[in-house]
Amino acid sequence: MRKALAAILAAVLLAGSVCAGLWLAGFYFQGQEQGMKMEALRRLAASPIVTDIGQGPQETPLPGNRQKEREAPTMQHDFTALQAENPECIGWVSIPGTEVDFPVMQSQDKPEFYLNHDFSRKYDMYGLPFLDARCSLDSGNLLVYGHHMNDGSMFSCLHEYQDKEYWQAHQEVVFETPAGTEAYRIAAVLRVKGSYKAGEWSIFQPMDVDSQTVEEITTHRLYGTAVRIGPGDKLLTLVTCEYSQKNGRLAVIAVKE
Repeated sequence: MRKALAAILAAVLLAGSVCAGLWLAGFYFQGQEQGMKMEALRRLAASPIVTDIGQGPQETPLPGNRQKEREAPTMQHDFTALQAENPECIGWVSIPGTEVDFPVMQSQDKPEFYLNHDFSRKYDMYGLPFLDARCSLDSGNLLVYGHHMNDGSMFSCLHEYQDKEYWQAHQEVVFETPAGTEAYRIAAVLRVKGSYKAGEWSIFQPMDVDSQTVEEITTHRLYGTAVRIGPGDKLLTLVTCEYSQKNGRLAVIAVKE
């Protein structure tokens, strides 16, 4: 009897080990597939090289800071190619020195469509970062959502911003759209709830930045930064899940420079 029980237990343990191994293998290959998808998108989006051959006379550089003020951030992505594949690609967000380097999608008809669909509109648990359907590119607070994946991909690295030293090393955010490139500077990191009641202030609103917005962000931020937010500024808020509270969200808030 004992031998039979031992054999059954061994068989159960073996089956469990096989299932666990298959699950881990599947998880690994899903991550590999996602990485290949992102690399293919980055190749598709790579801007063609532009030279000055055939261009007219170049302007005389201005001295010192005056020249810097006239320089616009360079476009790095080809939106003609991207939107030919999917017209719902409205931007590209990147944080130099981190894993954040993704297209930004927006679906007006299905606001959370890209929570679990890829660039080809096929089901994909990784999804893609997407702009809140209530936002336009002119909104005072651009809300971009992305997954916090267990394998560290997508917006997972935003959690590193809970450490001020990480913020000090990675403050710049670049947001490109077909209209041009905008540079942002990370000003605050918040741990907040993803839901709010009517009339209750929340960072998850495509509002114009006013004095209340500045006060609320200052009150809720995890630590102080040297980056100032003022009324009338334009914000880019990157959002992912956060598990220290029920329905928690981590919000990394950057202000347009």
